Amino acid sequence: MALPSQGGFSSVRRGGMYRRKRGRRGLSWLIVIVVFSGVAWIVWPSDSTETSEVIQAAQSTSQIIKKPIVIATPPVRAQNQTPRTTETPVIEEPKLVVAPVEAAPLPVEPSKTKTLLLAATTSANLEEGLLLLDSGQPVAARLQLSSLLRSGSLTDSEAAQARGVLTDISDNLVFSKEIKANDPFAIEYIIRGGDTLSGIVQKMGLQVNWRFIQRINDIPQASGIRPGQNIKLITGPFHAKVDKDTYRIDLYQGDGNEQVFVRSFRVGLGEFNSTPTGLFKVRKNSKLVNPTWVNPRTREFFSADNPMNPIGERWIGLEGVEERTMDLSGLGIHGTIEPNTIGTQSSMGCIRMGSSDITQVYEMLAEGVSTVKIH
Repeated sequence: MALPSQGGFSSVRRGGMYRRKRGRRGLSWLIVIVVFSGVAWIVWPSDSTETSEVIQAAQSTSQIIKKPIVIATPPVRAQNQTPRTTETPVIEEPKLVVAPVEAAPLPVEPSKTKTLLLAATTSANLEEGLLLLDSGQPVAARLQLSSLLRSGSLTDSEAAQARGVLTDISDNLVFSKEIKANDPFAIEYIIRGGDTLSGIVQKMGLQVNWRFIQRINDIPQASGIRPGQNIKLITGPFHAKVDKDTYRIDLYQGDGNEQVFVRSFRVGLGEFNSTPTGLFKVRKNSKLVNPTWVNPRTREFFSADNPMNPIGERWIGLEGVEERTMDLSGLGIHGTIEPNTIGTQSSMGCIRMGSSDITQVYEMLAEGVSTVKIH
């Protein structure tokens, strides 16, 4: 057995070393406690920070989820889509919602505009005549509107409107086969054996040309009428008024307070305002079809069949019935081979008309009866 001295350790020292070891063990626990406390102190704030971040993240996530709902995204679409994809419908939805709101007033605007236009163009002066027409009384409406037109109390726009309505009325009462029972200017006639259109006009005392009867009855050939056939006769007379300012000739039917407007036509007038004003009458034996003509300035002669004849296919001679117009000669209403001069001052003083227009006026104005007032 080895002695303590032999082992290199002294018993005294050993005992001291033991006691020192015990002292270190107490200190170690103290250090462990301190270290644990420090670690706990360090760890505790970190956990609170993470908790705070988790809470903030949760709040942020809650806000992200709620955001599409606040923008009024349709509930069904919001449930089926993630917050990221709901941004697309959020942009589109306002367009879908706003478009109908903008489009809704559009259909309303035209009706408002139409009402305003009707209010602007419908005159209280014409109301009675228009009401008569609407109630199925064209003859009474024609007389009422014509009376206003002749009175000169209408404005230019009202007069134009009255002429337009009266023209439509005349298309039925004058220029068609239709006969109204209370129309004072239209009668029904049954053709008899041996009748001719010219003979009927003479026999019935009509103040129109027989061609006009052929026109309104739509008879292709004057010789094509047959016994037993019903036709419409217009008694007349017709009169004309020429408005130099507007290059217009108005045709009226009847006399006095019973005179009614029929139709308007465009005319050309004399160069340098040479067409005279005043009251004239259609001169007897002056109406010509396919006339010859001599230029009063150059004395150039134009035959009836000459396509260069400046006065066209119809001539209606006029004579003054007033003292200041009685001495005028050579004045007439005629056709033209220059339709572009209608509405201008291009003639030698006469009233010129388009080919189809002068043909109608020729058939309506009667020699020695029809008057033409130029103003």
